Amino acid sequence: MKKTTRITMGLITSTVIVLSGATAAMAGTDNEPYNTTVGKFNGSGYTGYQVKDIYGATGRLESATVGGDYLVDARMQSSNGATGSWARNVSDGTNHDLVNGIANGQYVRVQFSNDAFTPVDVQVTGDWRSN
Repeated sequence: MKKTTRITMGLITSTVIVLSGATAAMAGTDNEPYNTTVGKFNGSGYTGYQVKDIYGATGRLESATVGGDYLVDARMQSSNGATGSWARNVSDGTNHDLVNGIANGQYVRVQFSNDAFTPVDVQVTGDWRSN
């Protein structure tokens, strides 16, 4: 086999591996863990993306911890900018519905936000699914 053929085949194989990894996202009916930092003074933090399974289906957020004695708000957000309603006052050990009108097949994530007067970054952990 010629040297140029081996180099070309190697580049094609590498490209396929990279592209297949870049498009991976969990199905919206599976719980996905999150661990993210919500920036101070009305900052935001985000989960990874899931693929929405059912048009407009209410998502589910299961909060494990919210750093310190702080509260955050959470909503579903699609990669094209559509958003759902805010679930307010997410705290340790609480569950919240993520009401939205986002179409199935969209890549969605949870956006967290804290109060405009929160002076520190807040770490949040738990599980969520878009449904």
